[in-house]
Amino acid sequence: MKRIIAALLLAVTLVGTLVCCKGGDKPTNETAAPTGEVTEGETEAPGPTADPRYQFDGKVSEEVLCHYLSRAVTIASRNIEEWNGQNGFHIKQYILNTGAKYIARANDAWCFSKDDDDRWGIQKTFIDEMHETDPDIVFEACIFENVWRWGVEAVAIPEFVFEAFDKEPEERNFVYQDMLFKNKAYVNHWGTDQSVPDITQEETQMFFYYRATRYIDAGFEALHLGQVNLMGEKDKNWECFTKLVNMIREYAAEHARRHFVFLNAHTHGITDSDGILMFDFHMYPSRPAPAKGQKAHGPSEDFPQEAVFEEGYVDSIYGKSLGGVTYSGWECDSLPYMVELDNFGGVNEGEFFKPNRGSIWIWGLDEISWFGSQPEWYREEFLEYAVDWIAEHSDGKGFFAMPAQREARLYAESGECLSLMYYGYSQEFFGVANNDELLVKRLWAKMEREGR
Repeated sequence: MKRIIAALLLAVTLVGTLVCCKGGDKPTNETAAPTGEVTEGETEAPGPTADPRYQFDGKVSEEVLCHYLSRAVTIASRNIEEWNGQNGFHIKQYILNTGAKYIARANDAWCFSKDDDDRWGIQKTFIDEMHETDPDIVFEACIFENVWRWGVEAVAIPEFVFEAFDKEPEERNFVYQDMLFKNKAYVNHWGTDQSVPDITQEETQMFFYYRATRYIDAGFEALHLGQVNLMGEKDKNWECFTKLVNMIREYAAEHARRHFVFLNAHTHGITDSDGILMFDFHMYPSRPAPAKGQKAHGPSEDFPQEAVFEEGYVDSIYGKSLGGVTYSGWECDSLPYMVELDNFGGVNEGEFFKPNRGSIWIWGLDEISWFGSQPEWYREEFLEYAVDWIAEHSDGKGFFAMPAQREARLYAESGECLSLMYYGYSQEFFGVANNDELLVKRLWAKMEREGR
């Protein structure tokens, strides 16, 4: 009975906020000074650190990296205003209450624009304030496989970007057309005037470098570079991506708060043209599979749409994370990786509520939509299962990013769409949330007691 009452309360609060019809949309998947001045030949300490497990400066050890990934959470924010006011309070509350250390997708701009460029001060203020409370927290920003004409061409190129590419500075904005594949591949791939950029084009490299430096100056210490295999389709021996990544790392070594930036992307692994692993860890969708023997049905309090993980399921990363020598200098047979509950359109009409195996759509939904639609008791059970299964099948080098905020389509058993967003915050402060903050806090507290 308690489960039924809880489910009804959640449905009522969600219906009262955002309502949609069952259906799938196409996926829409001022430079601040560094926080400390470092004179030549000196290295400034990052300040007081509450926990020695999270110390790094200039490079990161495998042990520290794994500690960060074990306390990772996804707070996907495409609107910077979400880090201001009341919603900023919920984000801060979640991070401090759970003890999260790695905040994935904190800037999740898919269609980057001048508006985003002008408002990074909001996030810089938030990050600076959070670091006063917990200096260990790492915030991640994203540079995706999408360029939007009207966003790109409104941004002026500063002198330092021209100079970084050994070019004479000039007064002009970025040029969208100069970022595209010359053979017209992936033009308008994401919609009108939204295309996959070609990393072999210098204009693309300049744009990505510009954004990376802006994020670093705003206090972000991690960057997610999206579908690098798609953007690097023409990048022979990964020469262009290697050049770009090296430039970003050089900028971080001078300007980042701890002289380092965590780099990751949606890949099983890339060895760059210098012979080292391009990224510090790998990031991938979690790819849950419908449990065997299930029949089509909607999610309900007594009958969740059950899911499991399996090695070799579709394009999952399990057992496939490439090893090698890292930028920080240590070697591994398999690079540590993190998986997340990904979003990529909400719902697939043809598979809706069907336990079709062999599809990236889990029960006909994207990953976060499926998860957020399940009853609370099953969400808690699944989170613990995910953490344990991934660790067991990766020799402790695989990690699961806890969900906190993401675009989603949350459904009732009837097939009615209840909400366009998944919020994992505490209902005590946020009525349309679902209390998963408390589930994560309990799970991580248990892991702490067990020494992991």
